[in-house]
Amino acid sequence: MKNCWLAVMLSLLSGMSWAQCATGAPGTNCSGPLSVQPQTGNSTQSAITLVDLGLPVLAPAAGQYTLSVASGMIVESDNGNSYHSLMGPQGPAGAAGAQGAAGATGATGAVGPQGPTGPIGLPGATGATGTTGATGTAGPQGGVGPAGAVGPAGPQGAAGPVGSQGITGAPGATGLTGAVGPIGPQGATGATGMTGVIGPIGVTGAVGPVGPQGAAGAAGTTGLTGAVGAAGVAGVQGPAGPQGPAGTMATPSDYSFYYGTGYKAAVGSAEVGGTSDRNQIDMTNVISVRCIATIGPAALPSGSYAQAEYTPDGTNWFPLSGQVPVTTPSGLYLSSWQGLPTGANSDYVVRIVVLNAGTVAAQLGLKQVHLQFK
Repeated sequence: MKNCWLAVMLSLLSGMSWAQCATGAPGTNCSGPLSVQPQTGNSTQSAITLVDLGLPVLAPAAGQYTLSVASGMIVESDNGNSYHSLMGPQGPAGAAGAQGAAGATGATGAVGPQGPTGPIGLPGATGATGTTGATGTAGPQGGVGPAGAVGPAGPQGAAGPVGSQGITGAPGATGLTGAVGPIGPQGATGATGMTGVIGPIGVTGAVGPVGPQGAAGAAGTTGLTGAVGAAGVAGVQGPAGPQGPAGTMATPSDYSFYYGTGYKAAVGSAEVGGTSDRNQIDMTNVISVRCIATIGPAALPSGSYAQAEYTPDGTNWFPLSGQVPVTTPSGLYLSSWQGLPTGANSDYVVRIVVLNAGTVAAQLGLKQVHLQFK
């Protein structure tokens, strides 16, 4: 059908060399035959070009054969029938051609920039307690230590009571002293007579005057050491002394709360890292606390700061540390050591907050935040 129409069209075109054309309604009417002849020296084929103006085609009419353009395709209406395409149905697909040779491998692309470090994960669960190891063998017995020092002698017992003194007898009268006769010859020793009965003790004579002091006698030998007296009763224990001051840790205890590349801080006060970046800290024996922050190249407006807070009930939050300014980029900044606030000496949840004192949200190059105790 397509070839037939082309033949008809070419016949019409080739037979219109002597055609005469006049203005019609609409368009231009030509009487055939019409011949299309290229100019001298033309380098392309003869052709009639139909320009697609995107307008409606002419209405089909009986006894007329109309060639036009619709939607970028040549269409034809014959003898008042509807327009149809002059293109026949699509032919079957041809056989696939042979696969071409593989092209040369392209150059390796440059390595992309390293992505930002992800946030630190939550601490892993505590591992199970290992079994108790076997008891080691007993070491050799140490040598006998030196004897301890002799304890002090107990206090001397109280002196016993003095017995009552007996009654002094009345003094008897002193007899006269007889004259001493001459000594006679010694008579033979007579037999020893029987011991007479002891007479009664005479009365004690009057005490004579004190005689001159005799020469000091030689020192007597040292008597035997008396037995150690029994230990005295232990004294009553004295009252306990006053409570000493609380001890301090050898080095400050450090807790890390944030490690990253920074974030955009909203206006006002906001918790750093959200609820997943809080920490449970036993501050029962803590005396002092300070907060430390490392800032990158981006800082917040004047008056902005970071600070640690604690909550005793999970709802109300109170300041725990001093304020760390976050207004100067590229540096490490910290609050001074200060005493732990009243009521904070217990096992509480702690968080870090940042106050943006500006009027718009701003980028803060917060690298890390630490809290130290001692």
